[in-house]
Amino acid sequence: MTDFQTPDWVCDIMVGMIDDYPDSIIEPTPGEGNLVRALYNRFPKSNIIALDDVYQYQPNKEIECACMNPPFSPMKQGFEILKRVTEWTPYIIALLPWFMLINSERRTQWFIENGLCEIIHLPRRAFPGSRVQTFIAKLISGYKGEISFNTWEVRT
Repeated sequence: MTDFQTPDWVCDIMVGMIDDYPDSIIEPTPGEGNLVRALYNRFPKSNIIALDDVYQYQPNKEIECACMNPPFSPMKQGFEILKRVTEWTPYIIALLPWFMLINSERRTQWFIENGLCEIIHLPRRAFPGSRVQTFIAKLISGYKGEISFNTWEVRT
């Protein structure tokens, strides 16, 4: 299986979606650390938590924000990690495969119930060599308004 890391330009979009200046930010599946580096660059005074094992982590207090790119395959694993993180924080920015949102009415409803407020559609070429279409989701617990939808093109 090929391991796809979050491209730097996608990391920049994701960290730019974080409002305010959170005291604590978690990246539950840091891979090679591209997203963690972008978080440190944007929020140098925040406590950035990069987990070694998302399944062993037990937070001792609520974390203000999560910024994450969970595994896409198997899809169930990535979705389970996302659900787990909603127990730790009310504010999530997540890079996800479109099929996670659209291939199940129950999952779509779950996203809405968990505060989906913004979607940024990424171009297919965001991950060279991958055929998976992706988007960035912003979830804020308790949000019940309209869902903003935007697209992003790679600027060369």
